[in-house]
Amino acid sequence: MLKDYVAIADTIGVIAGILVLSSFIPQLHKAYKTKKMADVSIYLMSLIASGMFLWVIYGAIRGDPVIIGTNVTGFILNIILIILKLKYDKMHRIR
Repeated sequence: MLKDYVAIADTIGVIAGILVLSSFIPQLHKAYKTKKMADVSIYLMSLIASGMFLWVIYGAIRGDPVIIGTNVTGFILNIILIILKLKYDKMHRIR
């Protein structure tokens, strides 16, 4: 019976992770397409990346692959957004 609850909790965690991570896709697509990220806060992205990094550590301590996988992926996506922001902001300042 406990295994059923663990399986349900893992399924909920995976679905939650997919939903959260999919929220990055529109921003990544828009940034790549428009080459603009002036309206996106570097502070927000830095805080989110820092929080996700800490979640990875927490997940590793707990031995929870759902927490680890979701937050490693989110951290990477956030770092990509930060890199794009820095690149595109610099590109627009030069012009």
